[in-house]
Amino acid sequence: MRSDYVHTDIAPVDEAAHAPELLAPGATSAVRAQLLPAKRVLQSQWIVLITVAAFAWRMYRLTYQSPWRDEVDAIFLAVRPLSETLSMFISPAQNGPLYFLVLRAWLSLAGASYFALRYLSVLAGVLSIVILWQVARRLLPGDGQAGLSNIPLLATLLFAFNPYQVWYGQEGKMYTLVMCLTLLAAWSWLEAIRHGGGRRWLRYFAITSISIYTHLMTALMIPLHIVWFLIAWPHSRRQWKGYLAALAGLTLPYLPLVWWQWHYLTSPSYNSGFRFVPLGEMIRSLLLGYSRGLLPTQTLYWLVPIFFLLLVGALMGGSGASVQQDPTNSSPVFLSSVQRWAILLSWLVAPVALIFGVSLLKPVYVDRYVIWIMPAFVMLLAMGIHIVRQNSGRWARPMVVALIVYVMALWLIMGWRQVHSPIKTQLREAVGFVAERRQPGELLIMQIPHNHYAYRYFTSDFGPDPFENSDARLAPWTEGIWTQNGLPDDAAMAEVDAIMQEKTAGYQDVWVILSEAEMWDGRRLMDRWLDSHGVLAEQQTFYGVEVRHYVLR
Repeated sequence: MRSDYVHTDIAPVDEAAHAPELLAPGATSAVRAQLLPAKRVLQSQWIVLITVAAFAWRMYRLTYQSPWRDEVDAIFLAVRPLSETLSMFISPAQNGPLYFLVLRAWLSLAGASYFALRYLSVLAGVLSIVILWQVARRLLPGDGQAGLSNIPLLATLLFAFNPYQVWYGQEGKMYTLVMCLTLLAAWSWLEAIRHGGGRRWLRYFAITSISIYTHLMTALMIPLHIVWFLIAWPHSRRQWKGYLAALAGLTLPYLPLVWWQWHYLTSPSYNSGFRFVPLGEMIRSLLLGYSRGLLPTQTLYWLVPIFFLLLVGALMGGSGASVQQDPTNSSPVFLSSVQRWAILLSWLVAPVALIFGVSLLKPVYVDRYVIWIMPAFVMLLAMGIHIVRQNSGRWARPMVVALIVYVMALWLIMGWRQVHSPIKTQLREAVGFVAERRQPGELLIMQIPHNHYAYRYFTSDFGPDPFENSDARLAPWTEGIWTQNGLPDDAAMAEVDAIMQEKTAGYQDVWVILSEAEMWDGRRLMDRWLDSHGVLAEQQTFYGVEVRHYVLR
């Protein structure tokens, strides 16, 4: 072991467990050196197999779920005039400008279909699997085998087929790219702390900056990595100059951005659009999402084995002293098991605490905003399986095999159900229904009004700019009425009557597409007016969307 390693509690490699050939009389270091490439090849083959299988799983029924309004928005923000997207870099309360620039370039090559949109997420999600493998090798050292004792390989397998990861790997948003970048930032940080060097710190600075411009909430990585620096002490002390320079680069250029965002966070007149989520509900939503995916289940006892393994890994992960060093790892572990465990635990806990603190000023929590903490979840889960194996005696192997098979089977079933059950708002189907039946000159009301982008998109040919000349396809149309004004029902109804008389003047047939209408017209006053002033000629319900066709009296 090199002299610049800090003391660790990692047990020496048990060569007898690795290869019986090493016990043969006359076995030399040269023989061992000949066996290591074979181990590397075997591990690489498993990673390739997992990656290919994960790619196929994400491609399966990729377009089954209807694109919801955020996915349509992503395409609109990518294909609109370039100057408008570039202005997001200097505008407050904007998020993800770099993602939309990447998406713009991608859609110009692949077309503006929602298949192309989601395929980019598939690629980023699959790349994340390979990067997680590299991070896990630095935080969960195995023995170099491809069996049950290889904890990094197990964590990679769990990550690849987790239904929550698969879901966002099939969604046309920036979240798998965020996952990819934050894992790459974690790998860069570990490499820079281990080896030092200006180029490594520059790489860390560049990747972290790209992450922040891809999604603003990844800025929480900065305080998280400061915590890691303290955990890695005293080894990290040797790299304090490089890390301080990287921190200065990550914070000083963003002070104007912080000032802008702070204004919005503290302004009583600014509404973030999110409801306040208590800390307990945050933890529950993340725990259930990571354990079962996006489909709710009433029988939570199915998740008990996952909760148990996570608890074991979270509480006992620091005592994994018998974890062996992987001899095939070109960047050996330099932290103690307690330090590695503390890094994983802080990765899972600190960002949630930070986002809750921000939410006390202004609600900003959505579970997918912290999707990048999930690697810690699967690595602690893998550590929990390893600890069970260590403490199960002669039942260790069947016990661990049963747990892995159970978790994988459950996650594959949940992933299967996700692509066979409507979960996203079926705007695609609703727009197709209206566009097929609506005659020229018939009025269309969009409630909520923002969904007019979906109508424009789904009635296009998905060419380079599907929103071009979309006014002709949409017209005549009008926005639904906003009634969340606090007026008493009678006064609000009188206002609705006046507005609707004006909006529908000269029209006999009126089509209404209602999706998320409660956030715009919680009392459904516009519906009441239509019911009292017209005859419902057609009605069709889709998942999350309702279509109505009225003939006005």
